[in-house]
Amino acid sequence: MQTGTNPPRSVRLCNLMVGIAARLVPTNQRAEFQREWLAEIWHRWQFLAFAGFWNNREALGLFRTCLGVFPDAIWHFALQDPVREKVRSWTRSPWTCLGAFGAVLLLIAVISGGFPATRQVLLSSSASANQRLVFIWFHPNVGGPDKELPSDVPAAWRSQSKLLESVAGFHVSRLYASATGSSVHPKVIETEAALFKVLGTAPALGSIPSDQGAILTARTWKSAFHSDPEILRKEIRIGKDYYHIRAVLPSGFDFLTRQPSVFLVSGWLPERVDVVARSRPGVTEPQLDRELVRISEDAVYYFFRSQLRMSWLEDALWTPVRLFTIAVCASAFLCLWAAKVRPRQIRSACHPMNRKPAMRRALFFSSKVALALVVAFVAGLEWARSPSAILLASRDPASGPFLLWLYILAAMGIFFWAVADQRARCRVCLRLLCFPVRIGCPGCLLLDWSGTELLCTEGHGVLHVPHMSASWEEESQRWISLDESWKDLFIASE
Repeated sequence: MQTGTNPPRSVRLCNLMVGIAARLVPTNQRAEFQREWLAEIWHRWQFLAFAGFWNNREALGLFRTCLGVFPDAIWHFALQDPVREKVRSWTRSPWTCLGAFGAVLLLIAVISGGFPATRQVLLSSSASANQRLVFIWFHPNVGGPDKELPSDVPAAWRSQSKLLESVAGFHVSRLYASATGSSVHPKVIETEAALFKVLGTAPALGSIPSDQGAILTARTWKSAFHSDPEILRKEIRIGKDYYHIRAVLPSGFDFLTRQPSVFLVSGWLPERVDVVARSRPGVTEPQLDRELVRISEDAVYYFFRSQLRMSWLEDALWTPVRLFTIAVCASAFLCLWAAKVRPRQIRSACHPMNRKPAMRRALFFSSKVALALVVAFVAGLEWARSPSAILLASRDPASGPFLLWLYILAAMGIFFWAVADQRARCRVCLRLLCFPVRIGCPGCLLLDWSGTELLCTEGHGVLHVPHMSASWEEESQRWISLDESWKDLFIASE
């Protein structure tokens, strides 16, 4: 195939991309940059055209290859001394430190879909539906894990209890539901119709069946049935059987899990069930325990003395907050002790001459610690209470010891990092110090000083950090402020 004098459209487009990207390259390197890229494009086109292999596929391949001209141009741009100096100055800025935590928090928000677990905790105190809801389960005295209760116990408590307004049993089934033409498999929760009275919710579509039927959450209706308005005329398969869909719950309804789920209402529950109830105002756990144990012995002949466990839903939701508070308090105490903060230093910071810079340093320290702690708390909570997690008091992953230890390690790392970062910053502008210079001989500590000196790029002072400090020396690091006569030495670096 003979090559023409005019290059094809794809080659002209690649040449245009090289011309645009070359604007980022320094002027003294721009001609060489363009020459290299244009030569590579021309030779590849000429070789393939001469060999007879030039086609649309090769044109697309050449275009993908030319996309690398932009990273190459950015790399040439970033290697310029003024740009590198600005980047270094930007990374040392205190605002960059705070902005980094804000960016991480924004990333967690995007990944989690807007902090659903955190919002559930913060909104639980204002949600009247969560007030006075209590989970009840069985914990044997002889050991072993938590277990469910016999299925005839909720009916006895519902008919005879004076401390409970309503009671319902439920069982998280191992079966999964499936809809025709959908790949979504919602979780199945076997329950009785009284559950929705306990939770204080009414369906958005249809009605709660009194005999048998399936009730969909809003997530299941949208994901498995694409918000079909004729949903009440359809069936859903659960295991090997098909059940009529009788209702769809409102979009704000969340119980046990945030993943798509189906409530299978039936007159017959499995042999063992979990129990959720709504207590009357002012009922305490000892009072409720005594009454429920007595009813179980008199009505259904189950002896649960000292074996019933209870947890109010609102308390279960706030358990991670309490665990995180414990972790933060313990870590702050250890950090305060390790940092050797003395009353004399606090009195010096409160002196009228030092009060303003001390307040600025304290504000920056508290801001970065607070942002870092918020990131650690939100990340741990969103990870523990993922959409597939079961929020049941005895099986809530956010109430276990693993999350507590994770919070302790995260809080300790944050506090110790914050102290080390604060000591490595300028006492005036709070920028990270730079230009480390080693001075002295480490083996000559008797008559000489050995350590590292770090300088503030704005000329505010010098930090002396010894390689080894004596046991009687109260402050190993010494900050020396520089007066205005030193400013002229730093004008060229701006």
